[in-house]
Amino acid sequence: MASPNTPMTISTESQDAVVRYLSNWQSLYASSYSIRNQLEQRDRAYYREQDWSKDNDRAKSANQTGDMSKIQNVTVPVVMPQVESALAYLTDVFLTGYPIFATVAPPAHQEALKQFDALITDNSIIGGWPSELMKTMRNGLKHDLGAVEVVWEKRKIFSIGTPELSNITQGTKQDELYEGNFIKDLDPYNLILDIRVSPEKNHLIGEVAGYTECVSAVVAKMRMDDLDKTKTMNFRKAFESGSAAVSTSASDAGYYIPTINPEALLPVGQRTMGTNWMAWVGLESKQAGIKYHDTYEWTVLYCRIIPALLNMRVENATQVQIWKFIVINRETVIYAERQTNAHNMLPIVVCKPTNDGMGYQSKSFGQNAETYQQIASSLMNSGLASQRRKVYDRILYDPTRVRKSDIENTSPVARIPVRNTQFGKGFEGAVQSMQYSDDGVAQTIQISQEVVRMAEIGNGQNRVTQGQFQKGNKTRKEFETVMGNANSRQVMQAIGLEYTFWTPIKHIIKCNILQFQQATKIVDQQSQEEVNVDPTELRKALITFKISDGLLNSEKLASLDIGTQIVQAATQLPMVAQQYDIGAIMSYLWKLQGVDWLDDFKRDETGQAAYIQQMQQNTMARGEMRNQAPPPPEEGGMPPGQPPAGAPGVPLQ
Repeated sequence: MASPNTPMTISTESQDAVVRYLSNWQSLYASSYSIRNQLEQRDRAYYREQDWSKDNDRAKSANQTGDMSKIQNVTVPVVMPQVESALAYLTDVFLTGYPIFATVAPPAHQEALKQFDALITDNSIIGGWPSELMKTMRNGLKHDLGAVEVVWEKRKIFSIGTPELSNITQGTKQDELYEGNFIKDLDPYNLILDIRVSPEKNHLIGEVAGYTECVSAVVAKMRMDDLDKTKTMNFRKAFESGSAAVSTSASDAGYYIPTINPEALLPVGQRTMGTNWMAWVGLESKQAGIKYHDTYEWTVLYCRIIPALLNMRVENATQVQIWKFIVINRETVIYAERQTNAHNMLPIVVCKPTNDGMGYQSKSFGQNAETYQQIASSLMNSGLASQRRKVYDRILYDPTRVRKSDIENTSPVARIPVRNTQFGKGFEGAVQSMQYSDDGVAQTIQISQEVVRMAEIGNGQNRVTQGQFQKGNKTRKEFETVMGNANSRQVMQAIGLEYTFWTPIKHIIKCNILQFQQATKIVDQQSQEEVNVDPTELRKALITFKISDGLLNSEKLASLDIGTQIVQAATQLPMVAQQYDIGAIMSYLWKLQGVDWLDDFKRDETGQAAYIQQMQQNTMARGEMRNQAPPPPEEGGMPPGQPPAGAPGVPLQ
């Protein structure tokens, strides 16, 4: 089998050049353009965590301690509902198929089609594709920037077998290497992209794409075990290079964790703390061999480079090549490999739903509703402020006779002492209520609701698309027409994603299978049958394969509606049935729609001959019955077919 890459050890001088190359790209993407600050602002709008004012914090603290007399500020939910409604539509279009990407091929390659579908289904289940892709689309809607890594990898898995016949009562764990396409959602805060090109084109013409993760020593060791150890370098140096520099500052080029939810289950500050396991178990001073640390920055970098510029002594070093580097703690290169994939793209694809040609200047779907959320919240909170004033701020008092703390005491049994009564002054005038009018509150709340409707117009949604009931007097047909028009902007968004996000992913998956898949046996998850995968048969269908999804489904790619019309025409026009094999057409249409069990009920030659004989016998029997003379009428009876006497229009005898 061809290798999906060409790993090799590079010189120390080249390793230093790679580290400097990575450091410059990280600083440029994360710091110079304040991308992380923008991402954090949009996440806070999504989670309604933009109000960090002291007054709101005090009211929230009072509510949490049981004092419900304080009223918190309200952030009207606009961004999150609209983002999730748009995500629900895209999920229904792209991720609800089984398999996710159904394969279409000419009739001559139906066996290869079955193998291809089984492989894609198996890869998607093992790799958890739907979950990863859903997170990426959510990031795309929130930030107009989500990304996935689509790679062909070997990973160690475990199976249960019985290798020793002497012990058949208990299975034995066996190590296996699983090869296939893996899709992983990437954290947009720790991405590395070429900011000179529009994000959705980065995989095609960008110079660099990568990401950084924070992993423990155990996870780092597991990942290193999956690499080709004969072609790796500097493992010990990497493990002893120190701990990851986890930061909460957006200007730091290292691994970044934003502070979005101040009431998170695990605060960000605690996540940046180290976890020295050897010290916990009391073995730090006795540790021998490699001096492991608690966490490491694991950076994967894909780049188009001219190897000669990095002093790399490789074949064709003066030509542009795609390479993959793995760097630990931004200082130690542990892996270098030349990518020889047939698709010739950087395997990190960006999800950018706003396909308006503005690149990084585009407003995300969520950001487009953010202003309306802020205005509606301001109007709503002004109404709440009016209620606060109505309750607390309508009192006049004489500070020489009544203390402010006594008036503000919210206890229902509070006693308020009045001073200076010995000079002949009564209680009158010590405290006086002041009439307050809040006639405009209802109008303010109504305006806030109108602003929310404006946000729906801005993003092309309505209450029904967000799962809310809306009364009306339209017929069912009229309602469906209105909803069809309401979905038109979502369909337009899906079409843009189809060709900028899903098509590259499908092309990478297809090329990886055709290039790297070995002969194997897998179980088709749909039919539960064992499928023999033949790479040679798959590669013969290289040009003719089309991978469908929810938008470009099998019906559109294979023109199934036209095929159905042909079958219907054959029942009315004998010449159509004479020229075309209608049975084969119907079988092809059924298989394209996922009926993989059809062959299980196919008759063999003996069964077909018996069926034809039975049909002929039935036809002859019906002919003999038609040719027989009708039986004579019984005595006193009527001839067959003649109505009895007394029936309408028949005289009585």
